[in-house]
Amino acid sequence: MTDWYRIDMHTFIDNGYTIWNIADRFLVRCPGCTSMAVVQPEGGGRARFSCTRCGKSGGWQDRHEGSVLYATSLDHFESGRVCIGAPVDWYFHLPLWLQTECCGEVLWAYNKDHLDWLRDFVNAKLRKRSYDPTHGWSNQSLASRLPKWMKSARNKSAVQKALDKLYATIA
Repeated sequence: MTDWYRIDMHTFIDNGYTIWNIADRFLVRCPGCTSMAVVQPEGGGRARFSCTRCGKSGGWQDRHEGSVLYATSLDHFESGRVCIGAPVDWYFHLPLWLQTECCGEVLWAYNKDHLDWLRDFVNAKLRKRSYDPTHGWSNQSLASRLPKWMKSARNKSAVQKALDKLYATIA
């Protein structure tokens, strides 16, 4: 992933980057040994889980091809369906490795690229949005979908500390 959303260290440009742009890899907690493992989409409605620590692995097949469920509660997630919106991977629905409490909420990231994006967004002194000639002013961008507590200047220090804590788990 390139930093095309940054002009400099202090300016962040929302160019419509979406959740789909960072969903190429999910760092998860292995259900076998609780170490960090990886879920990787393979295309064609398939994904693969693997843990290098205990060797546990498995495949996933989409049983509802082309159908995506957006929900923040795991109670609504269905086996065999791509589900987006909770701190789990989209396929196996395993807990994300990169998650921590912050400001009474859960701050989470799918992978290091997502973590880098969040850090750049939070640390920016100036955040700009650009107009998309095809879609206009859309709210589908990752920046527009962040919760208010994460965008709030009042929580900036707490969010930065939480992100630092998550970086330490993958160092």
